[in-house]
Amino acid sequence: MDLFYSYLSLAALAGFAALFARRTSLPAPLAPFAALCAAMVWFCAAGMLGVLIPAGWLFFALAAAAWVLAFVPAGAKQPAAALKEPGFAAFFVLSALLLAFFAWRQPMFSTWDEFSFWGTAGKIVKTSGGLYVNAEIGWAWVGTHRPALVVLGWFFQFFGGYAEWRVLAGYDILLLSIFCALAAGCRKNAPRQWVPALAFGFLLPFVITLYGTVSRPTDLYASALSDIPLGLTFGGALAVYYINEKKALWPTALALAALCLEKDTGFALALVAAGLIAADGAFDLLTEKTPPRRWAKPAAGWAGLFVTCGLSFWSWQKYLAVASVADTSNVGGTQQMGMAEMVLTGVKELLGIGRTEKFSAIMGGLVRALFTSRTTMIGPFAVAVALAFAMAAGAAVLTRDKALRRQAGLFAVLGTAGFAAYFFFIGLTYVYVFRDEVSDGLVGFERYMYPYLLGWLLAAAALVVRAMAAERVPGLLTTGFAAMTLALAALVWLRLPFSLTVFGGGSAAYAERWATRDEAMDVQAAVPENAHIFFVSQGDDGSRWFLYSYELYPWYLDYSGSDGQGGGGTFALPGALEEDTLYYHPYTADELLACIRGRGCDYVFVERVDELFTSGYAALFADGLANCAEESAVYVWNESSAAFEFVCNVGAEG
Repeated sequence: MDLFYSYLSLAALAGFAALFARRTSLPAPLAPFAALCAAMVWFCAAGMLGVLIPAGWLFFALAAAAWVLAFVPAGAKQPAAALKEPGFAAFFVLSALLLAFFAWRQPMFSTWDEFSFWGTAGKIVKTSGGLYVNAEIGWAWVGTHRPALVVLGWFFQFFGGYAEWRVLAGYDILLLSIFCALAAGCRKNAPRQWVPALAFGFLLPFVITLYGTVSRPTDLYASALSDIPLGLTFGGALAVYYINEKKALWPTALALAALCLEKDTGFALALVAAGLIAADGAFDLLTEKTPPRRWAKPAAGWAGLFVTCGLSFWSWQKYLAVASVADTSNVGGTQQMGMAEMVLTGVKELLGIGRTEKFSAIMGGLVRALFTSRTTMIGPFAVAVALAFAMAAGAAVLTRDKALRRQAGLFAVLGTAGFAAYFFFIGLTYVYVFRDEVSDGLVGFERYMYPYLLGWLLAAAALVVRAMAAERVPGLLTTGFAAMTLALAALVWLRLPFSLTVFGGGSAAYAERWATRDEAMDVQAAVPENAHIFFVSQGDDGSRWFLYSYELYPWYLDYSGSDGQGGGGTFALPGALEEDTLYYHPYTADELLACIRGRGCDYVFVERVDELFTSGYAALFADGLANCAEESAVYVWNESSAAFEFVCNVGAEG
């Protein structure tokens, strides 16, 4: 039944896409992406206004009206045949197949960040019917993340129950809309062009985000993380602009607004995109020697893009202030400075004013990493940078269209400059925000670079497919692009066995998740929903705590520590481990009891114990922890015996 309900969401999306395709000058393959961006912005605004559920019902009512308006003959700018264009038709066919496949395969969340935010936030929104920032959960920093992708997952499960696969499908349908948008630049009835274009889009995340040796099932296309959608939305905004020769900016504005609401760094990417578009438009007017009096209208459009970015970014900051959630305009970190201050300080250091040893060491390390790290399937990031430049330059050289030649050539140069600016911005976060153990090792460097490279390459591909329509040497660019796509497909096939993807892997990849879910259900059956649960999982690095916090929600799993030092870890008597041991919570037995009771926890979920915990705290438990020696167990505080009494084992087979 959930599959049918998901199809209702897809049908609603199709109504708006059909309306855009028929009633505006927007090419039909671009319409699904524009409709999805509009939906994300709509639901973000509704969530911030506290009317998410009513806005959902209104959205579906308007979608029904859109179906009618799309096919009323009077006033239609494009014929109904436009809906048969390969990119438009392919999007809905592929989306329907993907929903059916995910309903059968039932992919699940699998990574730390999905449980520490992206997946948990999706569950909260579906469960509560509102945004996640004020939910009663064990940690307080979820408000720093933005809601566009979360409400996208919620949109695809508006009807029916919560299911992880529906969240994941929502993310992938967004990606499909971006890939299919590339087909808008191809000649009609030219599968030699649009098939490689779709394939290039699909392969791009594999090629850019998988590096080193792939030895475990990859979560690509079964992930609720933001990095890949963020980068491809950035590229999609540019692709819409470059492919839509009518130069209507409203679809791009929608994409940029959504981009700013996907993640904080989306604002930086959106400003780069708006800058590239403004520079492209201004360069065209200059080369065409357009009189100054005719600059006002296009300049207003470019300014509107920047205003859209600013308003979208600011709206979330304002909402957090109204919702009494910490304002995230301060990026925090080791220097406790705002974003503007961070950039200004970094520019000064770049120019040699007050430059520190830390700045020089980190920036130098990042530059070296561009050329030495095994960060993509095709080599270091420098290779990906060269490929993006070469694609744009190739489009400029191999097209007969003079305007496109100028546009592609300018993009090759300014896209590289934008990458340098984004690279510098990310470098500043390592200098001023991250802890030393993160910045010294450049931890996560590749993850922060992926979004720009994904978007840059996608936008370059949009210019290439446009250039195919006016090739200087007939067939050369089309054949070259197809050959490159085929080579990338071969590379992915050789480097990533089909069995390690969500499309070829079996259910064994989710065996541990099913086991933890069974345990969580047993805990929920034994504990009242309004109770607070203290969590013990010896040796945990935080990942088990976040996993069970997600599984148990809306039951409240306490952060399980004091003074903010909780969320998993190892409890042991003082002196049992080195004081600086990561995730070590040194408590005497009395201190641990005071911590548990002081945090209002009547129940303790003992997921894993070891000798350190048993030797230090067995006296706090009426059974001396005998019942959790082999299995996880739930205990409840008994005031009369002043001890935790055994309730049940959880997750036991049979």
